[in-house]
Amino acid sequence: MRTVCDSQTLLELHVITPGNQKQWESISKILDAHPSFAQEVWEDLHRNQQDAAKRCAGAKGLTADQILRFALVKTIEGLDYRALAERVDDSITLREFCRIPFDKMPAFTTLQDNIKKIRPETLRRLNDGLMQYAVRQGVDNAQRIRMDSTAIEANIHHPIDARQLWDGVRVLTRILMRAQNEIERLRGLFHDHTRVAKRLVYQINNARGDANRKPLYKRLLAIAKKTVSYAQTAIEHLSPDRCEGGFEELLLASELVQQLQDFLGLTQRVIDQTQRRVLRGESVPAQDKVVSLFEPHADIIVKGQREVVFGHKVFLSTGVSNLILDCVVEKGNPADSEMFNVLLERHKTIFAAAPRDVAADGGFASKRNGQKAQEDGVKNVAFSTPKGLSIEELVESLGMFKRLRNWRAGVEAIISTAKRAYGWARCNWKGFESFQAYVYLAVLAYNLKTLTMIVST
Repeated sequence: MRTVCDSQTLLELHVITPGNQKQWESISKILDAHPSFAQEVWEDLHRNQQDAAKRCAGAKGLTADQILRFALVKTIEGLDYRALAERVDDSITLREFCRIPFDKMPAFTTLQDNIKKIRPETLRRLNDGLMQYAVRQGVDNAQRIRMDSTAIEANIHHPIDARQLWDGVRVLTRILMRAQNEIERLRGLFHDHTRVAKRLVYQINNARGDANRKPLYKRLLAIAKKTVSYAQTAIEHLSPDRCEGGFEELLLASELVQQLQDFLGLTQRVIDQTQRRVLRGESVPAQDKVVSLFEPHADIIVKGQREVVFGHKVFLSTGVSNLILDCVVEKGNPADSEMFNVLLERHKTIFAAAPRDVAADGGFASKRNGQKAQEDGVKNVAFSTPKGLSIEELVESLGMFKRLRNWRAGVEAIISTAKRAYGWARCNWKGFESFQAYVYLAVLAYNLKTLTMIVST
């Protein structure tokens, strides 16, 4: 007879082995072979915002090894923090890899707080150690490298002057309204102009021709200046000598002043560049421009005839194994030729010797770079378009030049993979230091996965 429900729990557990279990087991073995990786992460977790060591006290929390493993799962699987917690919670393989007991699972906010504490310098050192391990294992000899650069976007909207003015108005107004609501003596001092500012932004975006836009910009600039004056007044009223509500008001005032100061200077710079560019028709230098109030570190990256990217330029070198041997995130928009010797010197530092062969794009080429590489012991230097030196002066034969030139093109596939599968297309972490950590974590994850694929074949 059919029963409604069988409450008896089965004693047997039939585990379905996922197809990628071997991949995670291989990565786990590599991490276990390098206990120093977890030790370096542990040191980052026990540092405060002033970069000083903290006293080890309180709850144990997640181990440094677990946090590093969660970070790798996040990057390799392409997950956000909430999805990361759910994915690991639902997977036997990933629970085993992250070493999480079946009756416990950290909240996604805990994962976020801990992963973001790993510094970019630490992640870069971990990748350097991993590449030295790859050389010891014979996966790569670090004797033949290819260099290239790419740009990674910051998580910002397209920087139009009107939108940035609107950002400044709405953010400053939001802070001012909070100050009015929580501190009674400030009520009635400020006014909210965000609705008018937002309407003007839409009108500017839809207007045709500079003659129609300029009057609208003047009105928007007037609102922005008025909001800036409100912020300056609020900072004066929130000074410690004017706080009458005791210690709690003093703490709140300090927080509000810090927030206002963070956005006040940037908003004033946006006002200045808008006046110069839109009203006076000046050409504002790229280094003087603010492209985002929320990611002010973002640079304007122009590479040839390609679309302008607002983010940071990344330089990398790869080996015959397709591993990313080294990676550097730079501020500004340095020319490729300026970074050739930087990458070469870093390679010598990591692997204790210069490479035998170097292949690079024409942007890295210069007479000085070719001579410097040969002085450092590089036997063959193949720029796709040599400058200043002939091919015969850079390589031992024309055939070697052609082989290195053709092999160099393969770095484009590595960059494409990093952008499609490891998040290099756009960084959604906030701040320049976090931007660097995001890039270096992606490099570490890519190299670990690539290394396991090479070893298993």
